[in-house]
Amino acid sequence: MLPRSARSFAAPALVLLAATLVVVLWRQGRAPKDDGGLSANGSATAGQTPPQPVAEPEPVLMPAATELSAALNRVESSPEEDLQAVGQLLYFFRQGFGENPVGQNEDVVAALTGQNPGRAAYLPKDSPSIVDGRLVDRWGSPYWFHPVSGQHMEIRSAGPDRELFTPDDLFEP
Repeated sequence: MLPRSARSFAAPALVLLAATLVVVLWRQGRAPKDDGGLSANGSATAGQTPPQPVAEPEPVLMPAATELSAALNRVESSPEEDLQAVGQLLYFFRQGFGENPVGQNEDVVAALTGQNPGRAAYLPKDSPSIVDGRLVDRWGSPYWFHPVSGQHMEIRSAGPDRELFTPDDLFEP
């Protein structure tokens, strides 16, 4: 049987996984774009205006994203449960895209909030756990992400002293 903290994520996890797969598959199966009257070299053909830039579609917020966002830094939860919630966000991202988001904290947050090829948001942009574009722990320190592999990400919180790599750090290896 799963521990209580893992069970609390099971139902939203399955919903988010299914929704992610639907969005990614839908986006990959779209028809090719019309060339907008361009010739082979990319210039406008006679009598037609060049195509206007098309705005990027808004990211699609995955169904359980708000719930997972709310699970971060709750007063009634533990810092370890916060790390599990961040791990769940990354797990769902991997399920949708096959690997972890890459880069620093800001890059990971950008990918989780929908700046990814599928425009799938696993974390709302207005999540209280995002401060200045970075995902922060309950003490206000940015999480440290270390991609161990494409399928495994170490997540580290600086802990109460707000300094990384000291004895009070919390991490999910």
